[in-house]
Amino acid sequence: MFFYKSLKIISIILSVIIFNIKVLYALENKILFKVDNEIITSVDIYQEIKFLKVFNPEINNLSESELFEISKNSILRDKIKKIEILNYVKELKVDDKFILNSIKNKYSKIGINSLENFEAFLKNNNLSYEVVKEKLIIELLWNDIIYQKFNKKVVIDKEKIRNQVLRDSLKKKRRELLMSEIIFDVTNNNEFEKKYRKILLDIEKIGFKETALIHSISDSASNGGLIGWVKEDSLNPNIKKFISKLQSGELSKPIRTSLGFIIIKIENEKEYVSELNLDEKVKEVVKFKVNNQLDQFSSMYFNKLKKDFVIYGL
Repeated sequence: MFFYKSLKIISIILSVIIFNIKVLYALENKILFKVDNEIITSVDIYQEIKFLKVFNPEINNLSESELFEISKNSILRDKIKKIEILNYVKELKVDDKFILNSIKNKYSKIGINSLENFEAFLKNNNLSYEVVKEKLIIELLWNDIIYQKFNKKVVIDKEKIRNQVLRDSLKKKRRELLMSEIIFDVTNNNEFEKKYRKILLDIEKIGFKETALIHSISDSASNGGLIGWVKEDSLNPNIKKFISKLQSGELSKPIRTSLGFIIIKIENEKEYVSELNLDEKVKEVVKFKVNNQLDQFSSMYFNKLKKDFVIYGL
């Protein structure tokens, strides 16, 4: 009896292995899209979904079609950036200290405290460390290109910032906000209404993070739209005006920007008190505004590239 049970168990295991091999073989032979010479296969989509699920657990409840759309957009972003990067460098390579710092930032956000544990975590989730590393290298090289191309176009009025910092220092209540965003673009008013209604319905149905992954054209989409903690004093006056009365969990109305429209969600907030070091505070605000403008240039440049590419299969 034991012999037959063992044979049955072995048979089941072999069937599972053979089935998975067949599935992988089928996936490997199905090209879905092509961007220049870069192809995207069903295996790529499968791997990307695994990657996104690991770092954005909230999407596990999405439908297969929604997961496909999210992973497709994520891969296309990487492929287009990679193609553009290789117009400037011979290979995808950065200094070890920069990539290790980027990897550390990545695993720290999910509560892992060492590179060794991160590698084990990826292995347990059937993800390749080298694939994750390449994604981060692409982002680092892309950011460097954006800086080189656009840093001289960044406009910062330090005197205006200094005066604003002095005015804000008189306020009794000062807020630091944990913010997320969805940025979308449209060509006319009818499209705006349709797109905005769809975004609101999806937020209600599946949540803000999942909706950002599906609809947002910003690079923050891959993080569920998360921007991070931002001092309210550092924000663009127009955006500050729209969100000044929002509380935790609330959404802004769509705010027009150079990229299109942005919807901001206040994830959390806290009051902060700091000794006023005017020079340090001005530097902090300047840094935030510089990064914000570079992010805008990045999105505009990417969207322009995407329009210029012929993507077969879409």
